Amino acid sequence: MSVLKKITPILTLLIILWLWEVAVHFFKIPVLVLPAPSDIYRSLEQKQELYFSFSLPTLLEIFAGFFLAAISGIFLGILVSFSALAKSSIYPILISSQMVPKVAIAPVLTIWFGSGLMAKMFIAFLIAFFPITISTMVGLDAMDPEMVKMFRAMGAGRYKTFIKLRLPAALPNIFAGLKIGMSLAVVGAVVAEFVAADKGLGYYLLYANGQLDSPGVFASLFLLTVIGVTLYYFVELAEYYLVPGVLHKEGNLNNFSM
Repeated sequence: MSVLKKITPILTLLIILWLWEVAVHFFKIPVLVLPAPSDIYRSLEQKQELYFSFSLPTLLEIFAGFFLAAISGIFLGILVSFSALAKSSIYPILISSQMVPKVAIAPVLTIWFGSGLMAKMFIAFLIAFFPITISTMVGLDAMDPEMVKMFRAMGAGRYKTFIKLRLPAALPNIFAGLKIGMSLAVVGAVVAEFVAADKGLGYYLLYANGQLDSPGVFASLFLLTVIGVTLYYFVELAEYYLVPGVLHKEGNLNNFSM
């Protein structure tokens, strides 16, 4: 049953690709309108060095933006959750900042930081950090107050309560935010490359579109999808190894030694 569960997504994808291939040939759809999967594969095979060289800058932008978003998002989430002053001063600014379309401020960031890594990383960061911050806050605030009181009664101070109780209990929410943030970091890197870049998959996607190279457009989309899915599962793998010791809702103090 477990083997079938693992191969079902792969089989579904293969069936979709086969139906796509058959439909393109049966209805004689022009390559310009919709290339067949075989056309996309040929583009990937013939230009593999080009795609590889354009994938590396995009990967670097995604990693840099996500790392900055993860560090700052978790820190701000903890700060806002534990400080009434931060909640009243920083939190409204965080909410307001999300009302500004990131695509609209991308040209401004390009003017400030140029068209190099810094601008693209910052755009990816701006798009990715908010869900990480909110998820961290929600996870920390969802802790049962009675559990905190019980920990305090057993002699744990504020710091030890945070490290051994509140933070482990918030990990599922934090990782939920990290997974969303990773997906949005990919979007942010592509948006940044749309605005100003001379390399990267987002840039090549626009270039191929301008050259009416539909297989190139779909090949770029395919690679961006593969990168996004792969990075998402890396975060999920980290969650698998870090979250098992988290405190369940019913509470089990035996798992948390003082």
